[in-house]
This record gives sequence, C-alpha cells and structure tokens, in this order.
Amino acid sequence: MAGIKYCKQEILEGAEKRLRELAAETGLVDNAEVNHEKDDPEGPDFVMRISGRIPPVELVVEARPNGEPRHAREAVYRLLALTQGSGGSYPVFAAPYISEKAAEICSKNNAGFVDLAGNCRIATDGMFIKSSGNPNPRKNKRRLKSLAKPGAAAVVRVLLNRPQRHWKARDLAKEAGVSLGLVSNVRQILKDRELIDTKKSKIIPARPGKLLELWIREASPNESISFFYTGDDFINAENQIAEACRKKGIKCAFTGLSAAVHIASGIDYYRQIQVRVHGKTNPADSLEGFEKCKDSEANVAVIHSTDPGVFHGMRQVMASSRLRYCRPSEQTVAEIERQIRVPVHIVSPVQAYFDLAATIETGQKEAEKVYSQAVEPSWQAGN
Repeated sequence: MAGIKYCKQEILEGAEKRLRELAAETGLVDNAEVNHEKDDPEGPDFVMRISGRIPPVELVVEARPNGEPRHAREAVYRLLALTQGSGGSYPVFAAPYISEKAAEICSKNNAGFVDLAGNCRIATDGMFIKSSGNPNPRKNKRRLKSLAKPGAAAVVRVLLNRPQRHWKARDLAKEAGVSLGLVSNVRQILKDRELIDTKKSKIIPARPGKLLELWIREASPNESISFFYTGDDFINAENQIAEACRKKGIKCAFTGLSAAVHIASGIDYYRQIQVRVHGKTNPADSLEGFEKCKDSEANVAVIHSTDPGVFHGMRQVMASSRLRYCRPSEQTVAEIERQIRVPVHIVSPVQAYFDLAATIETGQKEAEKVYSQAVEPSWQAGN
C-alpha cells in the first residue's frame, strides 16, 4: 500500500541513512563511502561501497516513490542490467514502503531492498541483514487501499463478470455504478499489483484468478445474516421468499449453495437456502412456516447486502433447472409446473463462488466446482 508522497531526495537520504545504520549494526563494516553518480543520468541513484571484515561490495541503489510490485520489478530489472557481470556489485531497491509482494520479487531476483519504514533484506557475501513487519509510517488514510470496500468491489466484480470486454474507464464506472475517480483509484491498485494489462490503454484483467484470490483475501464481510428454519420443501420456500421480495420492493437473488446447484454439475440438492437481499425489511420475517433460529439449526440464511453491486450479473433460473429438485411423488404435474415457473434469480457465478469461499462457512467443495466449471471457463473463453 502506498503512502503520502515523498520527494526523491527524501527517499535517497532516508535509504542512505538506513543502509549506513544497517552496516554499522553488523559490526563487520569499517567503511561506507557513498557516490551519488550525478554525472551519469543512466546510472543508479547512488552506490555505497562498504568494506571491513567482509569482502568489499558495492550496494547499487535505485529509489522509487512507490514500493508496489510493478515498481519493484522495473527497478530490479534495471539494477540487474547495471550490475550484470560485476562480481562485486549488489542491487538494492529503495522506496518509502515496500510491500510483501515487492519484497518477494527482490528476493527471487537476488536483489536487496530497504524502505523508510525499516524493512530490509541485504544478502551479500559475508553479510545477511533482514527486518520485516514494520508498518508504513506515512500511510495515507484517504487513499483507497483495499479491494474489499463496496465501491472497489463493484469495479472488481464487473471486471470478473465481463472478462472478455476491454473497458474504457468511463464505461466501467457506469457499469459498476461508481465514480470515475474511484475507477481510477482501483485501476492504480490493480496496476501496482500487476493485475491488469498495462500495455493497453483500456482496462483488461491480466490475471483474473489472482484478482479473485486477492479480493477474497482482503474481504472482511460485516453483513448481517438472519437464520430461519422451514419445514416446507425448498422450491416452495424459494418461491415464497422471491414473491415476498417482489411485493416489498426488495432486490433478491439466491446465492451460495442455492446458486451453485444451477451453475455446476455434481452438486447435491442444497442443504440450506442462501439468499441475498437488499432492502429495508427482512422478507422472511412474515412468511408462514419460517421460524427464526440459531445458525446451527437453520436451513434458510438471509444475507442482508449493504452493497447492491452483489447483484451484478444476476440471472433468472430456468424452469428445467428447478425441475430437478421437485418431489414428483408428492405433487401433481400441475403443482410442479406452477412451482418451477415462479421467477427466481441467482447471483453471478463469480459472486456465488465469492460467497461460498469467503462469506458462507459451508460449501467449500461446491465452491471449487463452481470455480472450475463456470468461473474459470468464462475467463478462458475471453482469451
């Protein structure tokens, strides 16, 4: 996550000071001489030559104002080119705050890093220094940092639901129902984390699987869930919920296991009805035969969605899909026909997977089936 901007000179001075401190702390370095390479615009920002009771080494330093993966990768590749063939040189990336992923990029390329928060890794011949876990000292609280915020999640959801489309920022803002400024902020997050194609002017997910994984990892669901028990069969119970929502003007779509059975094969008839609603009232409160209960006793879970974006990509369930879950031995053909034709909607495969993986504790196996049979193939179809 980036912080308030530092000027280049401030980063250089901070990095030089920190490297001197680290060298002194080892007790192995007697001398640390710095050359800022001012006469070579194509060279590094500065070189620190250290010597003592270790083999002499030149720390070749490149500073950037941002420590996210994209900036780290660019700096490290440039440093590797500058130090190629020089056995006594060691590349070091410096930034105000270096993210965990950026630190991994440095380590994998045998480069060091240092930031102004105190995090570092220097591994030269005869010297190994590492410090991690220090927070960003100048974290900008006003800058969007997480994809879990409702507005950011709305943008991510659209990108994952419509992977074939190459989005203009204005069109993406309209589709997600957010401001153009928010789309710009999300785009910067995804760009810094190397999750969109930066070679083109339009917004295109580069690694949708990683984007979905990051979104779930950063999610901190705080939605309230009401639990009920009903003795009615699930088809009729769904119909009651859908009808109550229509009458009360509540947006409603079935999710989790209730959506998974219509999205992927090999999933048994759901053990619990799971539905998302967006409105001021609870549609199940007044339904006949629905009794409020503890979550451990419930077979109906009503998720009160604060973000209307969860309904992006929702679709109506075909009657033929619902027919599989009727009880033909207990009903007439006319009753079955009437039941399965009541219009009910489910969330998109991406949202169903998200709910199973991040929100709803039951159904992890079903989540993987939704991912492998519906979510992932939709991305591959766009390639």
